[in-house]
Amino acid sequence: MYVLREAFGYGHREIAGVLDLSEANCRQLYRRAVRRVGEPQARFEPASERQEELVTSFITAARDGDLAGLEKLLAADATWWSDGGGKVTAARWPIEGGAGIARFLAGGGPKFARGLDFVPAEVNGALGLASWAGDTLVGLSVIEVRDGLVAGVRAVVNPEKLAFARRQLTRP
Repeated sequence: MYVLREAFGYGHREIAGVLDLSEANCRQLYRRAVRRVGEPQARFEPASERQEELVTSFITAARDGDLAGLEKLLAADATWWSDGGGKVTAARWPIEGGAGIARFLAGGGPKFARGLDFVPAEVNGALGLASWAGDTLVGLSVIEVRDGLVAGVRAVVNPEKLAFARRQLTRP
């Protein structure tokens, strides 16, 4: 997006046609990219083996509804963001605090996770998780790890956005 606009001089309408996105979405993505390029440091650290172990433990605790386990894995100031796009059920506002996120996941995690496969994935260069129901991508999350704890989760369950992501991912 950014390269098409900056390096090649494409307009937002042309980029929208190439990427099969709306022009408004392309404008927003470009605005975010400009802001991101100007930031002085990396937003996420590369995934390490320890981070991957933490994410695996986090998934297991959420799937099992293990409230105490989730509380141990979440930073006190963690935040959960969901994007259902009004198409599917998702938290409408960010959930602030590790204890609140733990209650949210322990309450709904086992029901949501039933029948899903959770596969580690690199999402925009960050540690992520793809949620699959058979061959259908039903969720994509970026997990921010800070000081050995889950500090943030950005979960996308909006089917329209997942359709784009699905074309980028291969089902293991």
